[in-house]
Formats: sequence, structure tokens, C-alpha cells
Amino acid sequence: MLKTSVAGKILKMVLRVIILLIAGLLSFFIWQTITEFDPDPASELEIIGNATELKDTLTLTTYNIGYCGLGAEMDFFYEGGTMVRPEKELYDRYLGEVMQRLDNFSGSDFILLQEVDTMAKRSWYANQFRLIRNKFTGHQTFFAMNYKAWVPMPVMQPMGKVRAGIVTIGKAIPADAVRYAFNSGYSWPMSLFMLKRCYLLTRYNTGNGKQLVLVNTHNSAFGDAAEIRGKELSQLKEMMTTEYAKGNYVIIGGDWNQNPAIFDSTAVQDNYLVKSIRPPVPADFLPEGWQYAWDPLHPTNRDVDIPYQEGRTKTTLIDFFVLSPNVGLVSATTTPTGFKESDHQPVSVKVFLKK
Repeated sequence: MLKTSVAGKILKMVLRVIILLIAGLLSFFIWQTITEFDPDPASELEIIGNATELKDTLTLTTYNIGYCGLGAEMDFFYEGGTMVRPEKELYDRYLGEVMQRLDNFSGSDFILLQEVDTMAKRSWYANQFRLIRNKFTGHQTFFAMNYKAWVPMPVMQPMGKVRAGIVTIGKAIPADAVRYAFNSGYSWPMSLFMLKRCYLLTRYNTGNGKQLVLVNTHNSAFGDAAEIRGKELSQLKEMMTTEYAKGNYVIIGGDWNQNPAIFDSTAVQDNYLVKSIRPPVPADFLPEGWQYAWDPLHPTNRDVDIPYQEGRTKTTLIDFFVLSPNVGLVSATTTPTGFKESDHQPVSVKVFLKK
């Protein structure tokens, strides 16, 4: 009888623990669902000042700063590594190096940034957008949030709170600045913890009555997002062809998380171990006369399954520009950083608006 009584008490305790765990899990998912980030399809951003006209020749840079947390010493748990965030001292170093890197592009007419944190555990709760805005006080800066979540993985050391987005910096004052949500994404419950992808469109007057439509994009990643990426590309194509049909100039830059359709991995310098991402951007994505702009000699992104080692860590090219037929390309250059402060290398282009 005594053994039976003890066994019964143990069973009741186990059942209580299980019930508490289930109740806690349900409460967590209910709370996450209630507070889920659900942005509007289009959100206008505040513009201070009157719109100004652009000059004919422009320089632009796109740079995914990896929330200043994915420098050369880091790997990342989502992609086969073990680390969640850098130690504070290492993060501070990456942050300082990213800020120094941005100084090199202060002469650019436009800078397009991705993975900029405003309040996240992974970046020690620093407001990177505020730091960047304060650095470029003579510029227009716009922020579009695409990540607002509490990530419970990995279980023993959760990534936790994330607030992040994309940033467009420009010398000219736009006539319009809008965050457009991509109309595709993960279904529940994955949607609770994943990015709500978007593109940031700024519109600038030119001297000939037309407008430059500049788009900063950060498309979906991960192997299970192929269908989502396809829908994102379709949405971008509809937008860019519509704008070009109006006679406007269109430039799209950012982190596409895919190789361009005509990427040739054999052209990249020998000191890199290069991989191709399959599938690339479809061959029919660009209409006739449109063109890609990137530097064929350097990759722009590295795998984060291990800390970076030149010649051993796999690299690829996923950061580039797309230009409409009325935009001429002068040059495209990748800055070889050795992936020192980010898992991406910045890409700069010089273009001119055809009359």
C-alpha cells in the first residue's frame, strides 16, 4: 500500500508539471499571437522639408550590417553554428567598425542598409538606427521595421526580443517615402517569430519632370522560403515595371538572398571559396533592357555556420542592384572587408539618369 501511495503522489506531481508546462506554452503562444507585429500593406514615413531635385549622376551603396553582431569571429545558431550573440566587448568592436565603414560611404548620394537593430538582445539593446541617424545629420534617414518579435530559440539561450529593420539614407529630400509590406510570408505559428519582410520606397524629383523610384529591399532567406521569395520577386516586378511605364527611373538595391540570374561564380577572385545558391533569381525576372549591377570579382555574403576563414568559409553574391533601362551604369564595386565586422560586404554603384 505504501509503495502504491508513493507512486500515486509521484504520478500526480508529474501530471501537474506537465499541465503547468502545457498551460505556460499555450499562454506564450496566445500572448505572441495577440501582440504579433502586423504592419499595414503601405505605411507612409514622415518627411521633413520640401522635396529637392536630383543631379544626373549618382552614387549608391547597399550594405547589410548584420546588426553589428556577425563579424568574422561569429557563427550563428540558425545556420548551423552555436552562437546567439557576440560578447559585449566584441559587439562594441563590430559596432565601431561598422560606423567607421559607413564614414567611407558618406559621400554616396544614397546608402541602403539592412538588419539595423533598434532594440534587440542580440545587439545588447543598442539603438543602431539612432546612432546612424546622428552620424548622418545632413541627410534624410528613413527606417522601415521588418522584425518585431520575441524569439524563443535556442531554448537554453533564447535570442529574445528583436526590433530591427531597413534604413535608407539620402542627401536629397524625397517627395514620398513608403514602407510596402511583401504580401507573402510564413503561416502561423512560424509567423510569430519570423521577419515581416518589406521594401522601403523613396521617390525623388528629377529635373525633367520624371521621378527616381529608389527601393531598398531585404528578401526572404532560408531554404524553406523558396515560394515566399518567388512571390516577393513578383511583387517587386509588378511595381518596377509599373513605375518604368510611367517614364520614371527605377533603382532597386539590397539583400536579395538569392544570386542574380547571370551570376558566374568562376569570375570571383581565387582567395574566396564560392558557392551558388539554387535556384537563383529567375531568368525572366528582368524585362528586356533592364540590368543587374554588381562587382563580379567579390562575393558579398559568407556562410555563418563557422567563424570566417578565408578560402574555407563558403561565400556567395546576394547583394546587388537592379536598374531600369533609362538608368546607365558607370561602375560597380564591392568593398572587400574580409567580412571583418559583418557577414556581408558593401556594394557601391555609380549611375546616371538618361535624358
